[in-house]
Amino acid sequence: MSLVRKYMMYREVGKRLIDKIMKHALSEVFTESAKLLGVFQEGVIVFNSEEDTDVLADFALNEYKRNNKNAIEIYRERIGGKNDMEREVLDALLSSYTSLFKVVSVSASESTLVLNDLLNEKENIKLIDVTFSNTASPGLLIFIRLAPFKEFNMASGMAFVFPASTENYLLKKYKRLSENAKSDINFSMKRFIFFYNWNKTKGLRVIHV
Repeated sequence: MSLVRKYMMYREVGKRLIDKIMKHALSEVFTESAKLLGVFQEGVIVFNSEEDTDVLADFALNEYKRNNKNAIEIYRERIGGKNDMEREVLDALLSSYTSLFKVVSVSASESTLVLNDLLNEKENIKLIDVTFSNTASPGLLIFIRLAPFKEFNMASGMAFVFPASTENYLLKKYKRLSENAKSDINFSMKRFIFFYNWNKTKGLRVIHV
């Protein structure tokens, strides 16, 4: 079986699993996450775009923590995966991390991209992603949650995309944030909010295919 076919299988399993985790998560998680992202207004969650629903779900499940555990950790401890594939997806989600990546090369025929991790100074990371392999170009910057599997890496579905021209500007702003807060246990959350906010003014619209 090709890696792309495996990717598609795991992606479908992951979507169904995320739906189950979202149903299991308390409404408080989404309300408090919406407040942190600034989309909770007068008792209602207000989305500025369709993409904001994916952003809130990703933030609520991965970044917001109750008793130092996020919703995915709590789900795995209380319910767990029903089969080996679900358990692999849960492990990948719990090993996932966000960062700003620069697109080095793209192969639409193989549905892959090669990325450099600009925040962690890692190079030549191979990502399988059907949407970005058809729309991204070298030099583009993408803030994603990268989930590592045994044979490939995939993105969670949430993405902030920036033009290549913003690289130095964003890295300079991010350096200030990291110098002040990198020892903070909530730094991952602050990183997410940082790029979410800059995406409003410097980001490009993501078109799903």
